[in-house]
Amino acid sequence: MSEKIEYNKTALEIISSLTGINQSVIFEKHEDDDDRIISKAADSNKSIAYVFDAPKEVFDFDGDECSFYNFNEFYTLFNVFEEPDLEQDDAEITVKEKRSKIKYRLTDSELVKKSFNKVNFVDPDIDFVMDSELIKRIKSLASGSSVNADRIKFEVSDEELKYKLYNTKHHNTFEDVLDIENPNDVDFTIEINMPVWNKIPNASYKISMKEEGIMKLEMVRDDEISVQIFTADVED
Repeated sequence: MSEKIEYNKTALEIISSLTGINQSVIFEKHEDDDDRIISKAADSNKSIAYVFDAPKEVFDFDGDECSFYNFNEFYTLFNVFEEPDLEQDDAEITVKEKRSKIKYRLTDSELVKKSFNKVNFVDPDIDFVMDSELIKRIKSLASGSSVNADRIKFEVSDEELKYKLYNTKHHNTFEDVLDIENPNDVDFTIEINMPVWNKIPNASYKISMKEEGIMKLEMVRDDEISVQIFTADVED
């Protein structure tokens, strides 16, 4: 018997934006809260990961898990219609509007590799904010012919945060300074490969960093959807 899936278009759009990290998506019931769902994934190198945590109403699937081998394949079909209804029947989702419908086969969750369980991130050394325009600007500057950066370096020193785009094979660079919300007497650097940085969706983030070389980007939102992205200092 088919079960109607309540959904939130914004939530599906967010998940689609995270598929640059991993194309496969597993929605699960939250282990600590029956009224919420969660999705976690990392890229193949485990260099970047995300945790999506939201009220179950954003995608109220039937069962304990709902798995997509390639979520954007489903999302493209979903966007064929303006305001479709979603129905789930065992391992199949029907996307329909009026008399038109598309059937999409779900994936056995055992075939989608679960990337990680938890990220232990507490007591950051610094916090700062990057808005969506700055995130996009960094990506644009890095890919431009003048810098053609393959890394972004964050340097904390004298209660100041500086970031630098550079290429490990030539000397062109771009630098700027960001305001720190909680300046501490710490000095450290974190370097991220640009192919990893480019997987971060364009949005505004509160960013926290630890001297150990870990970075958390928490999407700035005014609803109950939480998106956290984690990455770490590159290993040469």
